[in-house]
Amino acid sequence: MTDRSDELETLRVLVNHRHVVEILDALSHGPRRTAELMSTIAGRRRALARALRVIAAHGLVAADRRGSWDQPPSPTVRFWLTERGLRAVESLSNLTIWTALYEQNDHVTDRRHR
Repeated sequence: MTDRSDELETLRVLVNHRHVVEILDALSHGPRRTAELMSTIAGRRRALARALRVIAAHGLVAADRRGSWDQPPSPTVRFWLTERGLRAVESLSNLTIWTALYEQNDHVTDRRHR
C-alpha cells in the first residue's frame, strides 16, 4: 500500500465489511485458527468466511490450507497476516487514516446530496 489515495480506497472498502477490522486486529497479534477468530467476532463460520474472503482478495491474509476461499474454513485452519496485511493494520492504527476515511466519505455524501 504505497499510493495514499489507493491505500485509502482499499482501507475504505475493507472497513465497510462486517468483521474485517476485528479479524485484522486479532491477526495483528499473531496467527489464529478459525475457532479463535470465531470467538473474536462472535459470529458464524459463514460470516467469518465472508470477511476472510474480502481480506484475502486484497492480499492481506494467508492460510495453511489449499483451495477456494468460498467455503467456510474448518476450525483448525490457521490464518496470518501477509506483509501487506501488516501494513494495512499499521495504517488502521493511525487516527489520521481514520479521519481521512471519514472526511472523504463525508465529502462524497455532501456531493451526492447537492
